Amino acid sequence: MIRVTLYAHPLAPVAQQVFEVPSLAAWLLGHYGETLTVGVQIFQGEPSLDSDISSDVAAILAGDCPAYTVLQTPGDPASWTLATWLMIGAAAVSVTAILLIPKPVMPGNINRTQSSPNNALSSRENQVRLLERVEDIYGTVKSIPSLMMPTYNKYIGHKKFEYGYYCVGRGYYALAELRDGDTLIADIAGASASVYDPFTSPNSGHAPVLQVGDAIIDNVLTVKRAIEVDGITLKALNQVQLPASASYTFTPDAGGDILTQSAKQPNINAITSVGDIVTISMAPYDASWTSPVSNVQADASGINSFNDFGTDAFTGINAGDTFTVTGFLYNNGTYVAAAKPSVNKIEVTGTLVNETSSNAVFSKPVPAVNYSGSYAVASVSDGSMRFTSVSWTEPVPETAAAVQLAGVSATTDWVTLPDTDRAEVWINITAPNGLFKDNGGKSVASVNFTLEIEKLAAVSLAPTGIVETVTGALSGSVSDERADTIEHATAWTGPARVRMTRTTDYDYGWSGTVQDEIKWADLYSVSPVTKNEFGNKTTIHTVTQATARATAVKSRQVNCIASRRLPIYNGSSYSGAFDASGRLVSGTIEATSRICDIIPAVAQDPKIGARDLYTEVDMAQIYGVQTLLNAWNPVCGQFNFTFDSDNISFEETIISIANAAFCIAYRQNGKIRLAFDRAQASSTALFTHRNKKPNAETITRKFASDAEYDGVEFVYVDPDSNQSETITLPLSGAYTKLKKFEIAGIRSFSQAWLRANREYRKLIGQRISIETTTTLDARSLLPNSRIDVVDNTRFKSFDGEVLGQAGLELTLSQGVAFAPGLPHSIVLMRRDGSLQSIPVTAGSAANKVILQSLPTEAITTQYGADGIRTIYSFAADSARGAMAWLVQEIDISDGQYCTVRAINYSASYYAADYVAIPAKASVIN
Repeated sequence: MIRVTLYAHPLAPVAQQVFEVPSLAAWLLGHYGETLTVGVQIFQGEPSLDSDISSDVAAILAGDCPAYTVLQTPGDPASWTLATWLMIGAAAVSVTAILLIPKPVMPGNINRTQSSPNNALSSRENQVRLLERVEDIYGTVKSIPSLMMPTYNKYIGHKKFEYGYYCVGRGYYALAELRDGDTLIADIAGASASVYDPFTSPNSGHAPVLQVGDAIIDNVLTVKRAIEVDGITLKALNQVQLPASASYTFTPDAGGDILTQSAKQPNINAITSVGDIVTISMAPYDASWTSPVSNVQADASGINSFNDFGTDAFTGINAGDTFTVTGFLYNNGTYVAAAKPSVNKIEVTGTLVNETSSNAVFSKPVPAVNYSGSYAVASVSDGSMRFTSVSWTEPVPETAAAVQLAGVSATTDWVTLPDTDRAEVWINITAPNGLFKDNGGKSVASVNFTLEIEKLAAVSLAPTGIVETVTGALSGSVSDERADTIEHATAWTGPARVRMTRTTDYDYGWSGTVQDEIKWADLYSVSPVTKNEFGNKTTIHTVTQATARATAVKSRQVNCIASRRLPIYNGSSYSGAFDASGRLVSGTIEATSRICDIIPAVAQDPKIGARDLYTEVDMAQIYGVQTLLNAWNPVCGQFNFTFDSDNISFEETIISIANAAFCIAYRQNGKIRLAFDRAQASSTALFTHRNKKPNAETITRKFASDAEYDGVEFVYVDPDSNQSETITLPLSGAYTKLKKFEIAGIRSFSQAWLRANREYRKLIGQRISIETTTTLDARSLLPNSRIDVVDNTRFKSFDGEVLGQAGLELTLSQGVAFAPGLPHSIVLMRRDGSLQSIPVTAGSAANKVILQSLPTEAITTQYGADGIRTIYSFAADSARGAMAWLVQEIDISDGQYCTVRAINYSASYYAADYVAIPAKASVIN
């Protein structure tokens, strides 16, 4: 982040504003908008002519200075041109985009997935981590293993089981608490887990090192699920197609001809949609009609009409029909029906004679009709459909016909399996709601099905006509799920296509309820895995029952507690050894979180450090630090973390391990060592103006905590909950802004509590930092060491060289001043660089002091064989603490001088180190 200090009016007594921003250019554009209305000057650091970058667009866009000052004045913005501002505005958009979108690193992130779920705060589920670094777990963590093969489902005894193969990480592990979600696998009926050490697997024939539940008989396979098959309901032909022969009624209609079924097996509206094409096949139908003998009146008054007195003599006659009349004395003949106002009256063209006949017969002779053909469906209703045609001339009552929906079959579409190494085809067939017939009591329902597998050409995937057919059946008399897995090895290896057909008709004749719906749930292309083992990886092979809870969670959550097993270092030797591939070749290994076991393992690992352990790692010194940590608190020397990034170096790995254990890693004399950050009663070196580069010292004082933070939010993974927990200090809640810490490798409340207090007390107490350039004496300094540095930025300081010695009276290179009533001491630097503090009183002159005790070694007062004169620092004892500093960095890139960066040393940093640790429940809610 960049610190921007804005002075809205440099001449007015207005407090400045401070902003923490990711980009200077983006902040300028957002703060002032697209058009400037005030004058603006921008400086790198504090204002000066040398630091003015107001017209330097490149410098503004770079934004590579940690702090900027902006002076704002009212009036015309003369200091910038419009073009300059527009350039910044256009570029700031790009800068903002880069900040919001991570810069792609090519080719490192090609096809990369996310980091291991072991380190995730959410979405902690088993994942396929293609082309990612295999997890390196050190210490003990909750492991969410990565998928090594796609999971697949099989049905055994009508119960669904999921098979998985997972990678815990590189190396050997002790695993405990194997779970599926939150439930122990051992507590799940039918579930099993087999744990395999590195260089073994289910395919190698080795026994698992840990077996939970029954042994798993399947090998590791490549099982690919076809996404096209996702629970396809297999319908019987008589559920998706109308019968080959049934009784139908044909009705001509001006709005579209209507076809009505007599028996709804199946109902037209259940299988037919608007736009479907229907094919009709029927025999010619004679539509001529003759009425029974009836009593009919011929009425010639007004409109000529026939009336049948309610005897339905005119049923087959409609307006427009031509019909013949017999049985009358005067009115026999042929007529045209002009209208039919009611079912009992026909109005005709022509003249009638009034008379009544009890022997009247009406007939309508028409040619035979045949409505065979193809029709487009215009609408569908219960038991009938209307066509777009209006070509039918005569109604046809219930008559036999074949009515078929074009292109409808009970067979599914082909599904292609293109894998060239495919050897088997697996399917899962299910009846989710059970199988039964019920007419007062459940009886058995059985459904047969056929699986067709056709060989495809290897390259073109063209069908070859070689088909293998597999038949099967599901049956049951219960409402619980019925299911089965069909495993078929084909006579060839290579691509295939698959389809299924239900061959059992639906029983429409059953008088009760029929439940016989079956679904094609899964289709798998199965290829053998030729590898017997998968190298230096601990793996888990699982079978878990897909319970209602498991299927409700769509992601896998197999997890365990994993502890890395390593050779144990006892201060002089190791309990075991690995070869270059990571295989255990001698001795024994144990689960360990100690940094003195982890650091040599990391250093020797050919994929991490590839270092010679005996020439590049000072194990004796590291073991000594481990001993100190254990004496303080055994958990403080532990590290528990998963390394999952391939962008972390060996040095960064060592730094992370050391940091979790309150240490700083450094290299001295070519060997890696650790500097333990702990309370130090005395300083290890003294720097005065005699062993500093002149005018090369800077002291920075802060009058508020870091970036206005006054509290700490410390996040760690708690071993009891295996979740991220937070320690917030101060416990009283008297803070305004929290600084967040999340240090990799801390997995203990005690360790987290001590570290949180250390960070909080440094946050509160760290007010001064120093950067000073010294002579090469500083080469021997270690990180986290306490040193004395005389403040030579002041006008007057009491430090220098001893010019002479007369008994216990020393002659100094400059005069000193004693504060009344206060004890004073002089610190002398010995030849090995160590220090001795001796109380002193005033001597016979201003530059002389009298020692109150003997120095431990002879004081050098002349240059010569004994080296330079003894360096001293004089001060009142009450002011001595102001000279104490804690080394953070040492830069020895200069051949003549060293740059030392340090913070003020304070015993308060370590005030909580030996105070009783409170109960976790009182700190974490």
